[in-house]
Amino acid sequence: MLQNKHSTLGKYVLIKTLGSGYNSKVKLSYDPSTDQYVAIKTIKHSHPKLSLKTIRSEIEVLSNLKHPHILNLVEFYEEIDYIKKNGTSYKVVAIVLELIPGGELFEYIVSSGRFSEEIARTYFQVLIKTIEYCHGQGIVHRDLKAENLLLDADYNLRIADFGFAGLLEGKDGTGQLYTVLGTESYMAPEIHLRQPYSGASVDLFACAVILFIMVSGNPPFIKADPKSDAHYKLLCINRSEAFWEAHERNKPKQSGENFYSSDFKSLLTAMLALDPAVRLTLPEIKAHRWFNGPTVPNEKLLFEFEDRKKKAEEHIQKQRKAKREQKLAAKIQQSIIATGTSNIKPYRDIKPQEQAMQLSINENLKTKVDLNAKRVIEDHQGNIGVKATTEVFSVLSPDLLLSSLSLACQGCLNEFSISNETYKIKGKAIKEEGTCNLNILITKVDENTSCIEFHRKGGNAWIFYKVIEEIKEQLPIVNIEGESLTEQNNEKEVEAN
Repeated sequence: MLQNKHSTLGKYVLIKTLGSGYNSKVKLSYDPSTDQYVAIKTIKHSHPKLSLKTIRSEIEVLSNLKHPHILNLVEFYEEIDYIKKNGTSYKVVAIVLELIPGGELFEYIVSSGRFSEEIARTYFQVLIKTIEYCHGQGIVHRDLKAENLLLDADYNLRIADFGFAGLLEGKDGTGQLYTVLGTESYMAPEIHLRQPYSGASVDLFACAVILFIMVSGNPPFIKADPKSDAHYKLLCINRSEAFWEAHERNKPKQSGENFYSSDFKSLLTAMLALDPAVRLTLPEIKAHRWFNGPTVPNEKLLFEFEDRKKKAEEHIQKQRKAKREQKLAAKIQQSIIATGTSNIKPYRDIKPQEQAMQLSINENLKTKVDLNAKRVIEDHQGNIGVKATTEVFSVLSPDLLLSSLSLACQGCLNEFSISNETYKIKGKAIKEEGTCNLNILITKVDENTSCIEFHRKGGNAWIFYKVIEEIKEQLPIVNIEGESLTEQNNEKEVEAN
């Protein structure tokens, strides 16, 4: 049955997309022979940027790294048929990895807030010790970031995505690397300045950025470029006090003290230094007083993250309790018939003025978007990872949601297109900090509920989450509680004032 509904790759049934990059997709996949779920990273053989040499290098790295906090390789296909559910196929490279169900560490920070220094220290110790293992095996990661740190079912940290990994000693054996790669906001300044660099030093610089994000809930700077970034410049000209004052400005005081502890500031200032020669080494980081402070026991960590996950997935539980209100649905249906709009099912809790607003939106977009196309809606796959910030549940019909999203995208995205086959929008946001490509997909939860899914396809992750919030604010829709999102936002603004 699954094979009839989904694409397949060899023995695997491809259930849904978990994430995407510039040239790859990661799919939640099922192996019927073992009754196990895995994550499969696929790259089309036809992709112009496909580098089999690079992929073979990643596979060799994953094969040689055996550590409880590193994502495990299951198997690898250099060439295999990706068979779509309509029967067409194409050749792909496929990397089969174990499925880590807890989701990204980054999503927990975005959805449920920053971590205490004790929790951040707990994960930071694991991160540093795992990187120490990698460096001991002669491997540098070169793309460490919060989005590449996953949490398993027990909320243990797992490092993923070794696609940019390289040899610690470099190709020439000197220990110097030259390739400009990684994620801009985590890159060390020597990479931005196009200088030769030490792989170990840039890994530790990225670890410092991750630690700052865990404790602060925001990045320390847009990018560590001493020429252009105002925040990073402060560190470069020995004005670290001004750097920390700027970040503490909007942070709450901790028991009457500054938000950041003095030991935390000491560690981060030294790890983010402009000159790699004066940055802390692995042994120095492990010997630092902050590093050796109190951590959170496993039981407490499990309780904390169960609560965080519960909050993040609360909306999923709420949508299951949503019931149709027959009387209101009948009124909506009559309103739809009266306006001559067809093929829209009545959904509960839609207020008459909101319905009228949606229909006027349809009229405004009629010349640009074919809102009457017969689209196919996919089933929603819930409870995979933490998706509180990347999913919105609504009792409005898919057609009404699509028209609302179209209008919102006009104001939030620089480019976007709408599929006539599915309820899918492809878009691009261009900000001062960088760019981000994303897809927006409307899926069906049940007869009464739809879900808007946001998928990042590449680019800056912070822009991705910022755009999601911008789009949410412009959606004149009704959520599963029967209250419009615009009304919720207005109430929050009143409370804030």
